[in-house]
Amino acid sequence: MPILEPTNENIELSAHALRQGKPVAFATETVYGLGCDTFNTIAIERVYVMKNRPMDNPMIAHILESSWVARLTNSWDAMCESLAEAFWPGPLTLVVRKHERVPAEACGGRETIAIRCPANSVARKLLLTFGGPVSAPSANRSGYISPTSAEHVESEFGSDLSILDGGICEEGIESTVLSLISEPTILRPGTISRKQIEQVIGPVLQKPTHVQSESPGTSAVHYAPSTPTKLKSREEVATLQDPECFVLSIHETPALCGHHIKMPSSPKQYGAVLYSSLREADSKKVSAIMIEQPPIETSWDAINDRLSRCTTK
Repeated sequence: MPILEPTNENIELSAHALRQGKPVAFATETVYGLGCDTFNTIAIERVYVMKNRPMDNPMIAHILESSWVARLTNSWDAMCESLAEAFWPGPLTLVVRKHERVPAEACGGRETIAIRCPANSVARKLLLTFGGPVSAPSANRSGYISPTSAEHVESEFGSDLSILDGGICEEGIESTVLSLISEPTILRPGTISRKQIEQVIGPVLQKPTHVQSESPGTSAVHYAPSTPTKLKSREEVATLQDPECFVLSIHETPALCGHHIKMPSSPKQYGAVLYSSLREADSKKVSAIMIEQPPIETSWDAINDRLSRCTTK
């Protein structure tokens, strides 16, 4: 099946496929998701198998509006509602206790569930037409670079998968994941910052982790190219002399390299092109990908988190 334009007819076809237990790839403002019916365990298994995804890595349940949370949890409280009012639709995922009716398979075998309300218009039309929560990890092989275009998805899964084209993802990196199981804790940084969240609910913990948690995308190796990838200082990039490598840099121009992409100097713009740049670099079959270390500043937390998981240790 070719990549589908997001017409009303194709959105209805995609919703029908979800009802039949078939996976459907769709755009969100963060990355493309590989979606299935949250309550269909056969469909959930298909997604895990397609991605070769570890069964303990939970998916995110995507909803149209906060009134849908009653289908997924009994733990929705005033704090959750305040966060939803402030940041939904948008790239904030909330982790709460799951309702007993939600299959554990959709939650990495856990008693918690990650919930998000996407802002992308194609995702929202699909949710409206389907009429229920759609659980989705990123639409790529497990551990590889997340997709930010329909073409990225097709390059990994071919034309047998229904792919709703929503254009290039605006944010370009995955959502912020905030656990509300005990003290509010950021499990995965994203474009919604700790400071923004604290302005709504008060103090929030942020605990970097490199083991699988109740948030997707926290394993030590993730978002990674097949090509060996290294972080380099500005000085190392400036003096680099390797005609076989691909360089992504913010400030410096390498003395000698095979390929070079000048990356944006703002974290938001950098995040929007990070995964597409990594995919371009990986496609060149170079000996290595060298990435200039971005600033070690709070505004770059999400970028540095992704780079820490995709670089060769």
